[in-house]
Amino acid sequence: MKKLNFGCWNDIKEDYDNVDMKDFDFNVFPYPIKDETYDYILFKNVIEHLDYPFRVLKELHRILKPNGTIEIITSHHNDETAYSSLQHKHYFNEYAFENFIYYNPIFKIESLEVKPTVLGMFFPRYIRNYVARHIGHLKGKIICIYKKIEEEKTNG
Repeated sequence: MKKLNFGCWNDIKEDYDNVDMKDFDFNVFPYPIKDETYDYILFKNVIEHLDYPFRVLKELHRILKPNGTIEIITSHHNDETAYSSLQHKHYFNEYAFENFIYYNPIFKIESLEVKPTVLGMFFPRYIRNYVARHIGHLKGKIICIYKKIEEEKTNG
């Protein structure tokens, strides 16, 4: 299985191709990567730094093999870490990843999870979801796993 740690920073992983933002411009398209190269892409704490997140997801779809998966991890907009860097250009909630699929049915959602912060763990999920609309620091990381959907081929 061929794996890509895309935006690895200092988190170098064995058995992965590790690509860091300091060595690669994620905002220049198309990427110099062949179509259908990877089975799995880890995209951790990168999407919030990019100019065109939806375009990046489409490009990752291109370099992903059939039935491949992308694991996206980012801060929830409700968490203080979302606003802790002047380099963050975008802020996300879990609905952003559902919305992308609605308008770009090139993936299906394998799983979509919002990890609570330490404070958020004191609230049951249904209360946390309601209260998080009014106060911050209850929702932490968003973990979304997309699976590539193949286009239907037509004969003719």
